[in-house]
Amino acid sequence: MRDWINTAVSGLPATAKILELGSGGGRDAAYLARKGFSVDCTDAAAGFVAHLRTLGFAARRLDILMDAPGEDYDLILANAVLPHFGRDDFVFILERLRGALAPGGRFAFSLKTGDGEEWSERKIGAPRFFCYWRREMLGPLLEAAGFATWRIGEAQPAGWLYVIARAPS
Repeated sequence: MRDWINTAVSGLPATAKILELGSGGGRDAAYLARKGFSVDCTDAAAGFVAHLRTLGFAARRLDILMDAPGEDYDLILANAVLPHFGRDDFVFILERLRGALAPGGRFAFSLKTGDGEEWSERKIGAPRFFCYWRREMLGPLLEAAGFATWRIGEAQPAGWLYVIARAPS
């Protein structure tokens, strides 16, 4: 995962405008901060936003289905967030975030590999929705959303797809 994040920020200046969706506990934002970047942390859960603020991050509540994220980002990062959206919402999110990128901006996101959808209580003991993806499903959706290029890596046996898509320059 760190290699994927490093690739996503490779060549970006320290002044790059970075948005993180689903910042949660702040792990990825802290990693980017140690690399010299400032991150616009967001989460749909008010509790995570409050926690992020106690860690010193500028954080705001953002429900990507309801709220406009802002614009002209050099990088948008969504690690382990998008598996919790169904396929129609995923397509909407791709289009919305493509529009929030600066020319040549990058959208780095991860998805769980597999087929179908399910509700699961694994890991946290509370029900969470998961939508699973295959690599070959993503190219047509990224193209339709207006991305110019993309790389899709797969982590095995962990079962994750790591994507970096670029907006046209």
